[in-house]
Amino acid sequence: MLTLMNKKKAFTLAEATLTLFLLSIITAAMIPAAVNVSPDQFRTGLRNAYSMTSGTISTLINNENLYPSRELISSEILIPKGFLYDTTGTKHTYEADGVTIADNGYSETNDIAWEYEALTKNCACTSGPKLVRSFCCSMNVTAANCSDANKKCSFTTNNGMVWTVTQNSSITTANRDTTPILYVEVDLNGTGKPNSKTATSPDQYKFNVFYNGRIETTQTSKDAYYESSLKAKVYLENPTKNKKKQ
Repeated sequence: MLTLMNKKKAFTLAEATLTLFLLSIITAAMIPAAVNVSPDQFRTGLRNAYSMTSGTISTLINNENLYPSRELISSEILIPKGFLYDTTGTKHTYEADGVTIADNGYSETNDIAWEYEALTKNCACTSGPKLVRSFCCSMNVTAANCSDANKKCSFTTNNGMVWTVTQNSSITTANRDTTPILYVEVDLNGTGKPNSKTATSPDQYKFNVFYNGRIETTQTSKDAYYESSLKAKVYLENPTKNKKKQ
């Protein structure tokens, strides 16, 4: 009588070696694909910074109290203003029994004054020209260093980005279409490397903001941000336009 015996089979050394070899080839082939689909942190960071800038600019430029699209400069002449309108208004006060009390009545300039005060109240950006401070106080700022004299404000947002926003003091109604009124510089990861505008993947960028809310990333070849601006043009496929209706 024949007895059937169960025999356990195992990989031979040659088979195991061949299997490992094939797996190494497959893994090596998959690595480039995995790298290509991995998100580029600086590309994502740039889009985030641009979105924050564009959203802030859009909100401000469309606030008719803070930045009216036109200003009456005579009984018949209206001129485009937008971010050229730097008036912060004057709150009227009156005295009652020797105590100075804020006037609750509103006028055109009072609307601006009260709204600007509400925007900048309890804000880390405690000084700087109207547009610089408005921009800063519209973001979630954790620390800021601002200067009226330099028309500049440097601040850090709660996502770790470091910003330097400077107002151009030479902007006029004559050059408003070709000259930015605001320069927004941002380091996407703060003190983190590469801290460069020229690296293969730069982390420092600059946005030009015009009086009507238009935002551009292109810099001239003489600008320190020229190389990163070329990257920005590629990274930002559909830049947002905030141009105020005239």
